[in-house]
Amino acid sequence: MFEGYRKIMSKINHLLFGSIRTKMVLFFIMVALIPLIWFGYISYYKSSTIVNKQYNDYENFAISQLEMQLQNTIDQMFVVANDIHQYLSDPTLIVINEEIPKTYEGFIEKKNFERFLEAHKTFNTKGIYLITKSGYYYGSNLLNTQKLFNMPFWKEASKLKQGDRWIGFYKADYYEDKPPEQMIGLVLPIQSEYGILKGSKLLIETKADELFSYIKFLENDVHAFVTIKDENQKTLYQTKNKGKMLPSDIVRVSKIKAYGWELVVRVPEKLYYQSSNIIFNNTLVAIFFSILLAVILAMAFSAPIAKRIRKLKESMEKVSAGKWETRIAVKEQDEIGILTMSFNQMVEEIKELIDEINETERLKRKAELKAFHYQINPHLLFNTLNSIQWKARLANAKEVQQMIYHLTEVLHENLNFSDELIPLKKELTTISHYLKVQEIRYGHMFEYQETIGPECTDYLIPRLSLQPLFENIFFHAFEDGKGKISLTVEDREDFLELTLCDNGKGMSENTAQNLLVLHLPNEKTRGIGVFNVDQRLKLHFGNEFGLTIVSKLQQGTTIKMRWPKRRSSNDKSDRN
Repeated sequence: MFEGYRKIMSKINHLLFGSIRTKMVLFFIMVALIPLIWFGYISYYKSSTIVNKQYNDYENFAISQLEMQLQNTIDQMFVVANDIHQYLSDPTLIVINEEIPKTYEGFIEKKNFERFLEAHKTFNTKGIYLITKSGYYYGSNLLNTQKLFNMPFWKEASKLKQGDRWIGFYKADYYEDKPPEQMIGLVLPIQSEYGILKGSKLLIETKADELFSYIKFLENDVHAFVTIKDENQKTLYQTKNKGKMLPSDIVRVSKIKAYGWELVVRVPEKLYYQSSNIIFNNTLVAIFFSILLAVILAMAFSAPIAKRIRKLKESMEKVSAGKWETRIAVKEQDEIGILTMSFNQMVEEIKELIDEINETERLKRKAELKAFHYQINPHLLFNTLNSIQWKARLANAKEVQQMIYHLTEVLHENLNFSDELIPLKKELTTISHYLKVQEIRYGHMFEYQETIGPECTDYLIPRLSLQPLFENIFFHAFEDGKGKISLTVEDREDFLELTLCDNGKGMSENTAQNLLVLHLPNEKTRGIGVFNVDQRLKLHFGNEFGLTIVSKLQQGTTIKMRWPKRRSSNDKSDRN
């Protein structure tokens, strides 16, 4: 199963990235897609933010207008009701003596009272009525009391007790010769125990057309669900087909503090962000068609390029098969044309190089034959020295014997090319043999002091790094081998520092610096071995390592050598 999955992924990967044309098409798509997504997101974000803000301001304005209209209407109705109720509740005023006027005086009392009620009307007041317990009413408009008494709101209001009130919305269809109208009504029992006022109720009706225009605006244009509740959380108005309330709905709650009413406007999230979703969908469509256009253009532009690259690939395959005469005609001077010319030139150079390699191989075989011959010379030298040492031993010439022994050990290291990097202790052993040779040569004319920590001796150093420095001391610093030499090796955390000091003739600063500068073969100069040591350190470990020389005439010379700490197990230079 896993193997099958790998095969499928390999095929998909080959289809997507196995062709330069596919890669170019994908590149064009990405180049078009990234800025399109970015600018599309920015445009959508900015546009939706502006639209949502405008929508929100629009909704808030409509809600504030509805709230203000509702509060003004209620305020107006309560002011009128309190004024009329106060007037009717005064026991010193007998407003109406006869419930149904039978005399001229009773008729005048009715007319005066109705004028009093009429005087409290405003532009949007439909009617103000005093309805007695028997069903008789006072007011200017013609009412069908039978229909009024059958209205649900009146049945509820008829149960009111002294000090209670009823207020709410309803559609009034009890006016004679008038179509039904939306009303907001207030019913208030009259607090009087005298005459016809006992058990009567005051009905104030205000046209709710303007109020409902704001409600309908919220319901139709803003797609909101409106709920109005009184101080007892009784629902006075609620949008039909309210739908299921969701936690994601956008809900605004306003309070009419004076009366404890609550105005709740709820907009479903989907409808609230409808404009933003339209912008988002249009943005996606634009991105889709832009990508489609980018794909078409990419395929059109990539076809000729892919064809030329494919031809170049086929030619490379021919060359790899050994057809060195393969060449491609160059028709255009663009990058692929330059690459084609480079290919043609490369094939020509490879052909020449192969011919050179064949010639080099011939010369190499010839050189190997000579190398076998030259390998005989070191063996001849060591065999001769061993013979001389044996003769000296027979002749009891111990100094000659010792000198030949130590010289043989020094030459053995000089002629050993198997390892370029060796442990420091091995290099110090070679130096000890070299100093023995000089001691036999000059006698006990020089002093040598060595200070080396045992932890430093296993670190690697290039072969023959110290002998040229000691040779420079005996050949140029000392006269007849007389002087003092001190060698110190210190561990400096990441590298080793070797300090070689002598008290010989010394040299000028310019001469000391010239020791580390390359000279032509025909130039006469001292210290060529010092330069070679410095260069080999830099080649092995980098230019930050090598030698530094400090010297003054007649005050001796100090050479410092710095190289990194490496052991044979992790040394790459040694392995290479």
